[in-house]
Amino acid sequence: MQQACQYFVFGNVAYGKYSTGYESNYQLTGRTEEHTDSGYTGDREAMLLSTGTNVQHGANNPDNDEDQNKVTVTSFTMQVAGHVYGKKDKKQGMLYLGRGLILKALQDPPRGTRELQFYQQVFSPTNTDEVTIALRRFMPAYHGTMEFDGGFLKLENIVEHYTQPCIADVKMGKVTSDPHATPEKAAYEKSKCPSAAVLGFQIAGMLIYQPDTEQYERVDKVAGHRLTTDNMISEGIGKFFGFPKSIRKDVIEILLSKLVDLQYWFTSQRQYSFYGSSLLIVYEALICDKHKDSSSSQSSSSSQSTTSDDKVSTTSKHQGSNCQSPDRLKTLPMIDVRMIDFAHVFPTTVEDRNYLDGLTNLIQHLRFLLDFKS
Repeated sequence: MQQACQYFVFGNVAYGKYSTGYESNYQLTGRTEEHTDSGYTGDREAMLLSTGTNVQHGANNPDNDEDQNKVTVTSFTMQVAGHVYGKKDKKQGMLYLGRGLILKALQDPPRGTRELQFYQQVFSPTNTDEVTIALRRFMPAYHGTMEFDGGFLKLENIVEHYTQPCIADVKMGKVTSDPHATPEKAAYEKSKCPSAAVLGFQIAGMLIYQPDTEQYERVDKVAGHRLTTDNMISEGIGKFFGFPKSIRKDVIEILLSKLVDLQYWFTSQRQYSFYGSSLLIVYEALICDKHKDSSSSQSSSSSQSTTSDDKVSTTSKHQGSNCQSPDRLKTLPMIDVRMIDFAHVFPTTVEDRNYLDGLTNLIQHLRFLLDFKS
């Protein structure tokens, strides 16, 4: 199923090791590839990082009045796992660029090089390989690169159009260390989450919205690594979907169809092995009260502030188009799943059983939830 990608512009991007301390503002030191956005009407985010030279985001839009030599980015509050930008003086993690895009920092070579090359190969407009073309719908769309204080991938923001998203990062594979890892590194990775060797997947992080309290519960990787085969349903993947009293079976049913499609892709491809890659699962948690007038809904996003290590309070601004009001009860729920994190993708000539076994077991867990009688 070939998809048109004429709007992607590619080029080489050079990046290396940076040691600049974390500051509130950065000069742009390189270039960004061009990408034309259309139809976006979201609110402009507050400035955090800006200024610089030779920045062309939006430059193809003649009606764009903003300074073409500036971009604005903020911290990405919906990140549930992985490196956090600026933490411990690391220039890694993700930033929110707006206009439906996020920035993901490229790791030092060779990991960052592999991830960049994988995105470029999959989304290249000259790509004619049916296997990688079929993979596009399971990945965030790639919109080029940007440089400031290091290299960044410019990617589709999967949660952009959600009001109160529930988000889970599920790291796939019984083995997450790649073939180049030392025996010590491989043993360390295995020791972090022993249950992954049995389950074939692990919870790297979750953000679960509770409509009753209008709060988010955050499950970090430490809590995720403690999950076992005995409590993965009750405290892990089941909890994410409302187990045991309010299981979102409408969401699970659609998710299963998507994962079965991905499972078929893995059974048919013999080109890549994926290590340390995750599935990002997102669904809309907000369901309007049937007795409330949904016409009072307004705005398009929710603001949030951290109140503790695992609770996040929210000021809800419900968007009517996302809210399942009485008039929309038959509308399919918003649900998406994408593969992310490709710093450890390697060529192969055999089936990727490491990833496939974990995906198959995840599907079995979801089918259990679908069949569960509350």
